[in-house]
Amino acid sequence: MIPKILHSRSQLHRHFNEYDGGASSFFVSADTYPELFDLALPNVYGKAPKGWCQGKLKYLWFPPDVLDEDDLSAIDEWSERFEQYVLLGLNPNIENHFSDELDFCLALDFNYDHDAKRRTYYGEAEYQLKYQHSRQHFNALAAALVDALDDLPVPTLAAFITSVPADPGTRNVARQLAAKVATAKDLEYIRADLLCKKDEMKGLPVDEKVPAWEAIYSDPDCLSLEADVNGKTVIIIDDLYQSGATMWCFAKYLKKLGARHVLGLVCVKSLKDSDNQ
Repeated sequence: MIPKILHSRSQLHRHFNEYDGGASSFFVSADTYPELFDLALPNVYGKAPKGWCQGKLKYLWFPPDVLDEDDLSAIDEWSERFEQYVLLGLNPNIENHFSDELDFCLALDFNYDHDAKRRTYYGEAEYQLKYQHSRQHFNALAAALVDALDDLPVPTLAAFITSVPADPGTRNVARQLAAKVATAKDLEYIRADLLCKKDEMKGLPVDEKVPAWEAIYSDPDCLSLEADVNGKTVIIIDDLYQSGATMWCFAKYLKKLGARHVLGLVCVKSLKDSDNQ
């Protein structure tokens, strides 16, 4: 079962307490993270006799001497990854249009650090790739997406990788990243081509963008999808997630084609939940 993301965007908060006598507790944000931890580290979870306990943060309590060095290292490694990731659910701008079409979505990080007043590491890489066509940054983002793929709660390894449909004659960053990730993980890549003319959507508000995409997806002459997704798990790769309308519309289309699960994996999340308005 894929854990449901409860908030529009969240990052992990965690701490580890050691007590006199040797017992310890591991605390995490309640939103989705306990389930993700259980999926990633079931053997560690199994050493907590009470399971997840409810407090301001959820926590696992471990009796003295049950955690070995490998367990502690695994907890640290999992925590460091998920502290940077951003989990993405429905936000107020799109929640009236969708419900459960996108089962799970994860971004490597935000694109901008508001406190530091500069782009994040992945935000700079995404910017350099999109606007400067930097091969170095393409390779860095592709490698990070390949690593992050292992942290998605994918119920089966028989997954397809794709990107949001785009004009087949244009350079598309998301498409290139999706193909690279699929090759690296030995998964099938589904190319999605947009065959009809698409009006410029960047400046549209979400309430106009969603119907515009839905009109495209309702026209069988507008799209070419290379494989049958019926009953399959599909992972959508994208470079930037803003309101999420574009990815959720595509996920809705894939579900109508019979996809069993649709997950998203993106390079960066914008600080705003609105699109370019």
